[in-house]
Amino acid sequence: MTTDPRALEPMITSRVGAELLATLAASGTGTWRWDVSTGEVAWDATLEALAGLPPGGFGGTFDAWLDTLHPDEVESILAQVHDAIERRGSYHFEHRAIWPDGTTRWLECRGQVTVDEAGAFTGTVGCAVDITERRNDERRRAAAFERERWLRDRLELLVRLTDAAVAADDHHELMRAVAAAAVSKLGDWCSIHYVPETGAGVEIVVAHSDPAKAEWAEALARRFPYDPAGERGVPAVIRSGATELIERVDDALIEAALARSDDPEAMREILDTLGVTSAITVPLATKRGVRGAMQFVSAESGRTFDGDDVALAEVVGSRVADALDNMWLTEQHRHISATLQRALLPPKLPTIDGIDVAVRYWPAGTAVEAGGDFYDVFRRGPDSWSVLIGDVCGTGPDAAALTGMARHTVRAAARHEQDHERVVEWLNEAVRLSDRDRFCTAVYATLEACGPLWRFTACAAGHPRPVLVRRGGDGVTMGEPGTLLGVFEDIKVRVCEATLDVGDVVVLYTDGITDLPPPHGRTEADVAELVGGLAASGTAEEIAEAIHRSVTDRLPLERRPDDVALVVLRVTGPLVEPEGEPVPAQIGPTGRR
Repeated sequence: MTTDPRALEPMITSRVGAELLATLAASGTGTWRWDVSTGEVAWDATLEALAGLPPGGFGGTFDAWLDTLHPDEVESILAQVHDAIERRGSYHFEHRAIWPDGTTRWLECRGQVTVDEAGAFTGTVGCAVDITERRNDERRRAAAFERERWLRDRLELLVRLTDAAVAADDHHELMRAVAAAAVSKLGDWCSIHYVPETGAGVEIVVAHSDPAKAEWAEALARRFPYDPAGERGVPAVIRSGATELIERVDDALIEAALARSDDPEAMREILDTLGVTSAITVPLATKRGVRGAMQFVSAESGRTFDGDDVALAEVVGSRVADALDNMWLTEQHRHISATLQRALLPPKLPTIDGIDVAVRYWPAGTAVEAGGDFYDVFRRGPDSWSVLIGDVCGTGPDAAALTGMARHTVRAAARHEQDHERVVEWLNEAVRLSDRDRFCTAVYATLEACGPLWRFTACAAGHPRPVLVRRGGDGVTMGEPGTLLGVFEDIKVRVCEATLDVGDVVVLYTDGITDLPPPHGRTEADVAELVGGLAASGTAEEIAEAIHRSVTDRLPLERRPDDVALVVLRVTGPLVEPEGEPVPAQIGPTGRR
């Protein structure tokens, strides 16, 4: 055995060859020669240094070379060398070299099989260079790329969760959408357990990429009811508020679960079907405390959760908790608002023989606060009824309080006063003295049976005027706008009057129909034209619904800045059987027929 570069001198027959060896050594490239006839493997000093050996430290045999290789790579390298020998060609591979002190370095080797004149295999020659830094750079780049991909996937998941939260109409839909968005990105299964308030039952949704499996899991949830006293998983996390990671589900965990089950055989069948390998459970912590838990389960993918997965799951759980709780609270506010709004409107309309009546109230936006629009229809006398529609500026408790006061004030005034101006003056004084720094607009009207016809008398106070449509005719506005209420001590209003025949329609509405942001707005003339075109739609209910469709087609109610109230009156006949000749229909300023 020799490690002296001079051992390669038989190969070098010229000064050029010597210079080549010197250049290789200078570049850090080591060389070798394997002579099959003698079994000798000759390394130069540079190659010995690449293997962590001192000059002359290499054993000089094929086995000595194998001892310097990483054990995991010996088989692959030998296969490549044997293939080159069979082909009488060259080979090229990268491998790890294990230094005597345990250091691992990466070498790139290129070899050539040598043959004699007869083509018989005689050995190999070749060179090697250290590529540890290059491999480290590649590893760092790969790690950076993998980290970037990891971050991109996590960001994509958060975006999907945000989109799901924004698109959901209620917290039940939010739970389903979020669980579905989390599947495949952070587990094969995802479940959300939500307890909206103390004492409430737990709401559960389960998602899997296979809908059939999700349905199966929900059936299991019904079969095995949620146990708030459970020692592990969701119940424990809800109680403690601490994340639980089961990195790997082993036999001990399974046996413990079976021991706690009332039906071990059924539980074993379930666990075998699920094939759970890992699980993360995070609390849904809100400002109101822990309101549930979100669980991610790895099963058929065989994935094992780690610390990065836990960090992501906690971020997801935090965002879902906030979105879920905010939506639930909004729903509660909306429910309270809707309940209050219903209380501010008449619970039941009177039946008026000969008059078809329809009313509508459409809250603006999400209706989180009670609006200020209101209407009322009530009996005034044996053959007369009062009709009221109005709008208190603003929304919320103050507007709601003033709305209720306005309705009751008008009812009281109508019992004591027969004059429309006086009824409106009562309302003006009540609003002024309410000390709520708000104003109100309204139309107060009456319907009186006059033989075969009806007399409609109205008085507008800063409010959109009623629209009258004769049977088969166009819509026209009635009267004058008048002064709004609650601002001035003295107001100016004017009463208008019309006699109505069968098929005539009167529509009273609030400015939620007209006061819209461009280009959706309407004028009173536009509304009159609209009502005129829809008055032949049929019953009062059908007319009201047609107006509703026209309003939502122009701008969806959830995007509207103001509420809409509507009263539709359609004459279907006289209050009593007609006698004599009918009275001609007319519109007058204040005079009676």
